[in-house]
Amino acid sequence: MTQSVTDEWLARVRGDFPYRQGRVYLLTAAVGLPFPGAAAAAGQYYVNAASFRSDAMSLRHRPATSARERVARLLGVPGKEVGFFRNTSEVVNLAANGMEWHSGDEVIVLTDEFPCNVVPWTVAERAGATVVRVDPGDGHERQQRLLDALTPKTRVMSVSHVHYLTGTRLDLNLLGRACRKAGALFVVDGIQAVGATPVDLSYVDVYGAAVFKWLLSGSGTAIGVFRERARSMLTPVFRSYGNPPPSTSAEYPAFQSYGNPSPTTTFEYAAPNYPGLFVLDATLAYLEELGWERIFDRVDALASYLLDALDKMQVDVTTPPDAHAGIVCIRGLDSPAVAEGMKQRGLDVSGGLGPLLVSPHFYNSHEDIDRFVDALETALRS
Repeated sequence: MTQSVTDEWLARVRGDFPYRQGRVYLLTAAVGLPFPGAAAAAGQYYVNAASFRSDAMSLRHRPATSARERVARLLGVPGKEVGFFRNTSEVVNLAANGMEWHSGDEVIVLTDEFPCNVVPWTVAERAGATVVRVDPGDGHERQQRLLDALTPKTRVMSVSHVHYLTGTRLDLNLLGRACRKAGALFVVDGIQAVGATPVDLSYVDVYGAAVFKWLLSGSGTAIGVFRERARSMLTPVFRSYGNPPPSTSAEYPAFQSYGNPSPTTTFEYAAPNYPGLFVLDATLAYLEELGWERIFDRVDALASYLLDALDKMQVDVTTPPDAHAGIVCIRGLDSPAVAEGMKQRGLDVSGGLGPLLVSPHFYNSHEDIDRFVDALETALRS
């Protein structure tokens, strides 16, 4: 049954994310607003540690296990494939350094990618491989240019699910199938997608996403999904008690207390950020209660509403109307000056990366969008 967005639902959400009085927050692509229970959730970790001392060890695993299960449900993958890391960069680096590279191998990236999806692959170049940097063209050309770049030499394609500067959302199934056909590993940065739009990892091998943007859960924690195909093609570069090599696991009985982790296929190598997982688990519980379908529909509706308004204004927008998530990118402006002008009018948007970036989440309203559009019209006239 389709989950509808009701007036009661909207009223609750607006009450749960008050922000600063009189201001409009349209910057989720930078940092998401935490829900009111986040502070208490983080504090509970330390309350447990102070109150139960050594017994708190078992208590900290409960939210971590629960968060893993919630992420697995959200992404439609087995829980054993979900790991927790420090940031998106760590996940991509684990993939890049876990591959056995050979001279002549190729890695496909786009020239306008975020650094964490490009820099880790320089390890391949040191082994004689080539990082093929593909010009993305306009927003609607990005996907086809990636497909055209695939060759029998391609070992990896590394992309952003939703691009941070254009707002373009890629079809992961289309690209993933093509990678499978070419025998290439498909690595995806999902930081601007998870929590904003549905995610299907059927043909994705590695998916990494920090949780401080659309998942509203603060810095220091990232989701890293290493699918079965990735585990068969990669070797963990970091080893510790969470993923000991085969010979070590048998030699040290202490590993039994960590559930006898898989010696070859687990990339989560040590203790995660437990306070962060207390927050993530509580936030995911809150978001599940709101309903993921409602959240995704709301983000899509707000972004579409903004895109329609900008189209009527004949503003130059790079975000494709038929392939967007929560980010809308406007080019052709003096973005820093416009963003500063917006700030003076009580609107928080981003203008320091080139285009003007507007990123409403489910906690925003159509009135927020109208207020931005009115301010933009004023800026354009002046």
